[in-house]
Amino acid sequence: MGKVIICSGRLAGKPFVPDGTDKRLYSIEEICHYVNNNVYSIDMKFFSHHLTDYIREELKLPAVADKLKRLVEDGFSLNDVITALFCSCDLYSKDEILETIELVKSLEEMPDWERKAFIGYKKLEEKKYLAALKCFRGTLKVESLADRDYGLVLKAMGICLIHVSSFSEAANCFYKSYKYTGSNKALLLAILALKLGGHEKEFNEKVGEFTNDEAVISKAESVWKETERLALNSENISRIENVFGKLKTYKVAEGYKEIEFKLEEFKTEYREGAWNGLIS
Repeated sequence: MGKVIICSGRLAGKPFVPDGTDKRLYSIEEICHYVNNNVYSIDMKFFSHHLTDYIREELKLPAVADKLKRLVEDGFSLNDVITALFCSCDLYSKDEILETIELVKSLEEMPDWERKAFIGYKKLEEKKYLAALKCFRGTLKVESLADRDYGLVLKAMGICLIHVSSFSEAANCFYKSYKYTGSNKALLLAILALKLGGHEKEFNEKVGEFTNDEAVISKAESVWKETERLALNSENISRIENVFGKLKTYKVAEGYKEIEFKLEEFKTEYREGAWNGLIS
């Protein structure tokens, strides 16, 4: 469950919506919570005059707005601005604020490519695959990236592509990752991605391009069968069977509509199940 935000201050009549999001924030506590949860992608642009004007006019906190504006205009660090924001309400303890500030410091000390990759991994954890993919592609533009780091980013891109693009494209990313890192796990993911494509002829041809190592291919088959077993024993497949059983009492159109919905749920679960234990 998410954190319950206790708002002791004013609730605004209209929300503050951070750029590029659909988040609607109505209080200083909610703004602090948003910053804390997205601190890896927050920069000084967030503390624009739009935010300070909102705090002043909608939340009726002119002192807070003036302090934030002054810190930004006088060139203070992101740490200083976030600390001032967090200290404007009682949402976080001193220790919690210090923990966030340490994270901000570590992010500021990262090379640009590493920060982009870090943000990408966070977006991936949140299942925001397109946003993550954009970060990873930006990371790969860095010429000085070490081979292993390049390969790890390619692997993460492959995971994103499984969800937003073709299995073939994802498989190619995993295979490239294998070539850069030598990781059999990346090769295994490449084979599984091809398997998810569902075209037996193409699968056999492509696997031959990727590897002739029978041990790796056998491992992939083993993982695939276990994934099938887990998926076929899932709650969604049971629900599909139940719907079929009820078709006699349903109107046919409604019954098949529900089956189609359950099948989509099942396919999503089935697809994601292939990566259990393999992403790390």
